[in-house]
Amino acid sequence: MMRDGKYDMRCVISVITVVLGSVALATMPFAEADDNSRSESFPPNSEPAGPKNGEASNSYMVGQTTASCVILDSKGKPVLDNNDPLAKLLLASGACPRNVFELHSRLLAAGAKIRTTLVANRGFHNPKLGSFSMFELVSGRLSSLAIDINDGEFFFGHFTGTRGVSTLIAEQQPDPDALMIELIAWDPVKQVFNFYELIGDGQKGQWFYRGNSLDILIDVTLLHRQPNPSQPKFGNRLRCSACHTAGGPIMKELAAPHNDWWTTARPLPFGQWKPDADLSRILQGLVDAGELAKSVKVGLSKLYGSEKFQQAQRTLSLQEQLRPLFCPVELNLASDSTPFDQKGPQIKIPSAFFVHPMLTQGAAAMARAHYDAALAATRAKFPETSRADADHAWLTPVKAYSDSLTIASLVKQGIIDQEFVSDVLAIDLTNPLFSTARRSLLRMLPNNAAGDWQAAFKTFLKAGKDPAAQELFSNLTDPGRNAKFHQDRATRFLNQCQARLQTKDAVIEMYRLLAQRRAEVRASEISKNPRGQILEPGFRVIFPVVTPAATPGRLRLAEDGKVISQ
Repeated sequence: MMRDGKYDMRCVISVITVVLGSVALATMPFAEADDNSRSESFPPNSEPAGPKNGEASNSYMVGQTTASCVILDSKGKPVLDNNDPLAKLLLASGACPRNVFELHSRLLAAGAKIRTTLVANRGFHNPKLGSFSMFELVSGRLSSLAIDINDGEFFFGHFTGTRGVSTLIAEQQPDPDALMIELIAWDPVKQVFNFYELIGDGQKGQWFYRGNSLDILIDVTLLHRQPNPSQPKFGNRLRCSACHTAGGPIMKELAAPHNDWWTTARPLPFGQWKPDADLSRILQGLVDAGELAKSVKVGLSKLYGSEKFQQAQRTLSLQEQLRPLFCPVELNLASDSTPFDQKGPQIKIPSAFFVHPMLTQGAAAMARAHYDAALAATRAKFPETSRADADHAWLTPVKAYSDSLTIASLVKQGIIDQEFVSDVLAIDLTNPLFSTARRSLLRMLPNNAAGDWQAAFKTFLKAGKDPAAQELFSNLTDPGRNAKFHQDRATRFLNQCQARLQTKDAVIEMYRLLAQRRAEVRASEISKNPRGQILEPGFRVIFPVVTPAATPGRLRLAEDGKVISQ
């Protein structure tokens, strides 16, 4: 999308944000609506935004009568064979809903329940640009179609804009190529998620079907397996694959406290902005971000439990199937549970910052005074504000819930066992997310799982000169290096980190490592897709920045809890 002359890649359904004001929503005055909404355009080289000459339009006109709704694919051809609730609803009920307000009305009239969640695009305490998004959950029974929509099966998102100096609106002006709605819905026949967009054509919104979870698997075939890593290649089936890399719904801030999201305990501040009448009606369905987190988990479990999705995965190369074990496919964000401004005596670091949760879990804590000293020493600043930090301290990238679900599914299917999982995760133990050592081992796997692939893998490892290959070979062949051995090692390491964090200097060095790991998100291949990045730079503002800027790969964490240069 285009915002102020710069292209803005918004990831479908990932994080959809609308900020609530400094006054509680229930008591907030609302402005009147008018037609002067601002809109944004879609990125270049993306799916067609509307019908061309000779193609189907949004609806067929017969005299003065509007006939059935038409959903187009990215080539402008009608889509008639999808079986998700959106497709069934649109194709059975006359003219297409032309904007989010009409979609709301159509769903509610059919019997659906809609819950709305909100996230602040540019930080919890930064509402001044009026840049927020709404992420809506649909469930219930569509009686006229005899369709039941279960939790985790239907999500859609849309964005806010501003009018004048104080009015917040739902950005639904149908300018050419304007992205109006992003939507993901479960198809019970395909047993995967279908991805849709409503795109402006200058007069109204046109519905497009962009592809499904299986198309995303194809788009990311070469992820972490590039022939030339300096020039990574991705498929072009659908833009959604840039963020929904694992094929399902996503929410980066999946774990509580859901940094930057509206919760019942801490509503987002709206600043000077007041929702107009149309937006106010949508916000009446506002619920805690925890409900979205629960629904995303349910949707992911449904996808990874799908026999058809598992069958499709088994047709992939072994490297693709095991990729989430060795490398990140998606990521989540975790933080201290207490709001930064409450100035609690301690800051708690999620253990996933130190080690993979499948090896050990717990929390390391430090004195708040030492953390404040680290912010000062690194000249930390949250962009566009006078703040030093985000709404919650120690906001860190961690291994994705979706990646862990995939690993668990591989174990359940018998492709690998828990001992193999522990043996791999123990490599570069202190770097649980962006490990170049584990990534190099992924390329040593055989291409397929035919025959005794583990024996072939061990042969490659034994012949390899890389220390990581030799360590993994030992893990796989030494009976003493079992899962309990690796778990005990991980627990000792976590305890060492806790002991080190008792001094100010150690906390400062650990914070420098945190800044580096944030920078490593953008340096990672998961952020190299030209159609979008999971952190949505330019649209989302998530992390504070430090001076001088952190350099990916410069520091590493030793098993004694010391941060050292490498």
